[in-house]
Amino acid sequence: MGLRSAFDLLLGSEDSLQGMEDLIWQSLLGGASSKKHPWNEGTFSTAAMDGPDRARPKSRTVILRKADRSTLSVDFHTDIRSAKIDQLENQDVCWLFYATVTKMQLRLEGSATIIDGAEADRAWAQTSLGSRSAYLSLAPPGTVVPDQHPPDTSDRSVSSLESERGRVNFRIVRTFVTTADWLYLKREGHVRARLNYQDSGKCDCCWLVP
Repeated sequence: MGLRSAFDLLLGSEDSLQGMEDLIWQSLLGGASSKKHPWNEGTFSTAAMDGPDRARPKSRTVILRKADRSTLSVDFHTDIRSAKIDQLENQDVCWLFYATVTKMQLRLEGSATIIDGAEADRAWAQTSLGSRSAYLSLAPPGTVVPDQHPPDTSDRSVSSLESERGRVNFRIVRTFVTTADWLYLKREGHVRARLNYQDSGKCDCCWLVP
């Protein structure tokens, strides 16, 4: 069943609010397991401090790699040398999913942490050779290239064994969700709901004026 059909079915039930949390996490699991799912790609936003009293928003598209309802968390992979790493410490973060075909938006807010060690080893082992190439550059991501042409990336075309040198740069970024805001732009009338998670993990779900 497609994302839109699933939520349409839920909204037609008598206990739609009670089923909202279940369906949101089921859909996130679907996004993490299928490239074709509307929530496979999301926008991840942080704040970069520009002086002691000013923060500048920074957003980028990332791939949803894992969703775990038991820990209320969602993951993506990144290069430890990326500028976003410094923006995670003691900062709130936000995910945004939207697909035009579904007219549905999901915003997740929470805090993020960097995962390495055995868990990152397992994730790296499951990472395709094509994806591993993103971690093989000698210079950190975002390094200025003093040339009129894009930098040559042919050195990233390596064997599976040679790609192992990229593991040192590979990390998992895990967001622990505190709030989920779901919006459905229905032609018959927009619908919006919010999930708020307490420290105990208990979920408070309510409808919002869209």
